[in-house]
Amino acid sequence: MIEQNLSKLSCYFEEQIAMCGQRTAELLADARTDEANFEKIKANVYDIFRTILSVAVKSSKGDPVTVRRFFLQKAEQIPSNWMAAFEAAKQHNDVIKMQIEQIKLDTIHEIKETFANIWEGEA
Repeated sequence: MIEQNLSKLSCYFEEQIAMCGQRTAELLADARTDEANFEKIKANVYDIFRTILSVAVKSSKGDPVTVRRFFLQKAEQIPSNWMAAFEAAKQHNDVIKMQIEQIKLDTIHEIKETFANIWEGEA
């Protein structure tokens, strides 16, 4: 069952990264550079957590409980830095930095929901 979940998650990350790449290209073609950069940020977040999933699998020796725990732990740890950066930007009225951090936070929220839907479906 773990292989099926990993396959679904891998497809999810690949699809999201591909969609971000496609939207980036479309936005750049329309000379909408800022929005294209936001898509690149989302793609980076997906890529980070695709890598984290891979590390979780390698370090867990195939134990689904360990994979889940590792992934969710990183999904809490890493965004805590983004939240701190968001709060710092808010204090300095840096709207662009706030928007960038919010994009990261929204993306990890979606990743966590998708992970839970796929992984908990196994239980």
